[in-house]
Amino acid sequence: MSRLRVGLLTNPTAASGSAGRIGRRVHHLLTMAGLSVVDLSGPSAEVARLRVQDVAHDLAALVVVGGDGTVALGASIVADTPVRLGIVPAGSGNDLARALGLPIGDADEAVRILLHALSRPVTPIDAIAVTCDECDQVSLAVGNVNLGFDARVNARAAVSAAPRALRYPSAVLREALTYGTVDYWIEVDGGERQEITSPLIALCNSGAMGGGLRLSPQSDPFDGRLELAVVSPLSRARLLRLLPRVYRGTHIDRPEFRTIPVTESLRIGLQDTAAASGTVLRAFSDGEPRCFLPMNARLKKGAVRILVEQET
Repeated sequence: MSRLRVGLLTNPTAASGSAGRIGRRVHHLLTMAGLSVVDLSGPSAEVARLRVQDVAHDLAALVVVGGDGTVALGASIVADTPVRLGIVPAGSGNDLARALGLPIGDADEAVRILLHALSRPVTPIDAIAVTCDECDQVSLAVGNVNLGFDARVNARAAVSAAPRALRYPSAVLREALTYGTVDYWIEVDGGERQEITSPLIALCNSGAMGGGLRLSPQSDPFDGRLELAVVSPLSRARLLRLLPRVYRGTHIDRPEFRTIPVTESLRIGLQDTAAASGTVLRAFSDGEPRCFLPMNARLKKGAVRILVEQET
């Protein structure tokens, strides 16, 4: 009787290099559990993608070891296929893992959960397909797509030399020094164009971001819809006072915050005033830089089969 075959994809640079060690531990645990493990990690995301695609037809699951960017890479490879995705959190943020209730900092428990889930019925989660007007390349987000303040914080945190736990909070404080609003237009579910001025907009599938921020705590990657979270213009001091509430998820009743339901798609770009001023804005998703605006995002319901603890 042939053994169940799983692919292992590790980002060796995640978590300041400790993900490589965690990946070796995961490989050992999966092998000890009787699975046939093929290590598909590569020196770059593209090499890893090609390696997985070559053998995907023969895999029961793809297990990723890393942060949100590695999870998004794995999800983009297995989306709309029978291959299931297992996650062992080993990154700086691990926001999707938190949203899914997976253990942070405990690889053994994460492996136990995915092994148990392999014997259970399929559990699908939603994803977001993102494209821009200037190219036809599609990127897949499983957590959120961030614009404005949070996108700039992500860019700053990605190159920060601060300790891992402090990268996002310190980036928030430094970005606040140059904080400002942006004039957007949006089209929700193919509807009429609306104009919005905001320092921070995020299209949320999980609603968790920045290593602990709960921007949209009502967002659920299992529910077949998205939320566009919008923060109204407010002073720098009020923004900094609001942030602790965002970490607790207790800000949703504040007048500065609202969400717009998105059931199919979102198109977003810069108003003429912003474009004329030379503003160029790049979206981030799952901690990684994506396309420049104008941007199109489409909900993909149940696109990724995820290995998580199921509710009884």
